[in-house]
Amino acid sequence: MPTQFARRAINIRRVAQQLDNAESYSEWRDAAQLHDQISGRTKWIERDDCSLYDSPELRIRHDKLRQLIDANNYQELLYALNEGVHGNMGGMGRSVLYNQAKSGTKQLIDQYVAAVIESLQLVEAAPEAQISRLDKIDFFRRASHCYGRSALMLSGGAGVIYFHHGVAQTLANENLLPNVLSGASAGSWICAQLGTMTDEQLRAGHFDKFRYAVPYTDKVRAPLSILAGVNDDFAVLDVKQMAMDSFSNDMTFQEAYEHTGRYINISIAPAEKHQSSRLLNAITSPNVYIKSAIDASSSIPGVLPPVTLYAKGSNGRPKPYLPSRKWVDGSFSQDLPAKRLARLFGVNHNIVSLINPMATPFVNDPKAQRRQNLIRTLVSSPLLHASKEVLLSVEDYASKLGASFISPAILIAHAVLDQEYTGDINILLTKKDFRWLNVLFSYEENDIEKLILAGKRSTWPKIAMIKNTTMIAKTLDGVLERLDAEHVAGDSGVAKHLIRTA
Repeated sequence: MPTQFARRAINIRRVAQQLDNAESYSEWRDAAQLHDQISGRTKWIERDDCSLYDSPELRIRHDKLRQLIDANNYQELLYALNEGVHGNMGGMGRSVLYNQAKSGTKQLIDQYVAAVIESLQLVEAAPEAQISRLDKIDFFRRASHCYGRSALMLSGGAGVIYFHHGVAQTLANENLLPNVLSGASAGSWICAQLGTMTDEQLRAGHFDKFRYAVPYTDKVRAPLSILAGVNDDFAVLDVKQMAMDSFSNDMTFQEAYEHTGRYINISIAPAEKHQSSRLLNAITSPNVYIKSAIDASSSIPGVLPPVTLYAKGSNGRPKPYLPSRKWVDGSFSQDLPAKRLARLFGVNHNIVSLINPMATPFVNDPKAQRRQNLIRTLVSSPLLHASKEVLLSVEDYASKLGASFISPAILIAHAVLDQEYTGDINILLTKKDFRWLNVLFSYEENDIEKLILAGKRSTWPKIAMIKNTTMIAKTLDGVLERLDAEHVAGDSGVAKHLIRTA
């Protein structure tokens, strides 16, 4: 007869299997909570104290905010919030706090975040006699600047794009999409849809249902047969255009921002050797057509020709943008443009959805473990640096010998090695869900559905952390939008954003 310990182990394995096989977030959440109950982690969630964060400080601040909220004490609440609205108060933002239990983190952390949000909403609603509108605007701008904001960065990955579908659909369903998003190559396709579709359209299951218009042959997908040289019916450029036409429209970056309030960013790389990559958005390139940007960001060097950007001219008609320059796939230079997002939008927290086939097999989530492997870090860093130096030396030597035709390939390899592929929260396509044929838009039966579900299953364990790290910033952004709309009538959305992030 099994002992109590053995029965517990059997139950944990059974529930872990339910987690792995969950078909919906509610099903996964129920299994996660059951797992925590059986394993005893529910008690850890409910107990304040823990060496991983400063629980006494957080308890004091939470109780103070709750007391002021219940008393509708607007002035003291504003003073308490002015002491600091921080995403890592007392270390509560540490990723290790979300690795202890399946269903979330400390109950105190959830309660504190909820109290901060309720406090911010109460200050916004305070009567003019208690807190003037000018004082509100001053406070919320400073709070937003200090707190920062989160961004969702979507890597390139060609036909594995449906993993991004699962990620985006989950975040949209849970109202957790950050207002700042970036994408390169396949990620730019997702950005284009997120930036031009309303929350209602997204939550109606857009990414569950939508399929790119890629042509079929009798037995295999056209892109695979074209690349294999056995299909003369289509060119690769035709396939790309068909896919883009199935979801893109004629909005500019500025028009998309005004339509959805989301700041989408698309990475493009220069076709010329000595030019710099660019990040296109409503601030840097408001009149550029999003369709033109994703066209450039999807032009894989050596497979598709470089692209000239187009923008809406003063007469409302398309005209070349930077006509002397041509652009290619942005994932080869800045797949995840964290530094530029930080500078332009005050982003200090990044959520990464990674499907890049050149990076996925070699990237592990550095936030998943309490401690990093020191030996591996000490060995891998010099090796990576040495590899990059060797590539640059080879490229320089080849150019001097007149073999400049191999320079693009070498420089692309260097750019791939020279990037950072992880962020603060990492949603990674796992090796078991990755198939090279999918990269070429070639799918067997149910492959697309499996990729979407893989994206969802990789996102569900991150939802608790995403919620606690994004909801305060989203609340601040929402309050500022409403206050600015009342106070700065006639100013454009981009101008208001610049004021807030200055």
